[in-house]
Amino acid sequence: MRAFHVSEIGASHILVGKPCQDYAASIETENYAIAVVADGHGSDCYFRSDRGSHLAVATALQMLQEFLSQTDNMRTLPKNDWQHQLAASIISRWGEAIEQDKSDEEFTEAELSLLKEHQKQRVADGKWQFVYGTTLIAIARTERVFFGMHIGDGKCVCFDNKGKPSQPIPWDDDCFQNRTTSLCDGDALTRFRFAYQTKELPVEMFIASDGVDDTYATDERLYTFYDALRKTFRSNPETAVKDLQEFLPQMSAKGSKDDISIAGIIM
Repeated sequence: MRAFHVSEIGASHILVGKPCQDYAASIETENYAIAVVADGHGSDCYFRSDRGSHLAVATALQMLQEFLSQTDNMRTLPKNDWQHQLAASIISRWGEAIEQDKSDEEFTEAELSLLKEHQKQRVADGKWQFVYGTTLIAIARTERVFFGMHIGDGKCVCFDNKGKPSQPIPWDDDCFQNRTTSLCDGDALTRFRFAYQTKELPVEMFIASDGVDDTYATDERLYTFYDALRKTFRSNPETAVKDLQEFLPQMSAKGSKDDISIAGIIM
């Protein structure tokens, strides 16, 4: 198994001086591979979403590593229980991480000036978590199991051993245009969607922020992009990640103009 991840700041963010609000990470071991992507929300009121996405990815990666190290390739717990237990643990630990970030560096007047009056009141009432708002997609692959979890927009696209594409994680209809579900939502646990397979496992798995989806407006065009990408990994594995990283600025500039993160696992 090979895992990879790439991120690139969006063309529109470069234009206005915003930081990259995406973050991605991956890891591969002898027994499993993990890939994670998070996309911090772009509106001004989410002024620490770049930190929120970074902390979300770090938290999910750590929790999945701990989980995979303590279980027999995800087969020792009942399906529904461990999925929601894992999501709840990620939400809780991410909450602790953003609490620590705020404690280490309190909100500045410049940051608070980006808020509307009702948003300032939420912060004053102690309901400030939204400023770190972010989506999260994570996938894991072992020899016997594929697992995915997702809150928010972005997509997971997988290919089987015959090259047939699919989206194993169900779509959330509440994610529409600039609207998305988020780790910062009070009902975040109920908004997570999952995929779990033990048969006909995918051999190429990709996850990405919505900067990719918005560039390729239809699933057919999205599948064509990922099909080309998986073939690149097959034919030029040594340069595939470098080539993808160099292509992302062009994708953003000619497409969504948004930050773009892609991560994946190749068998």
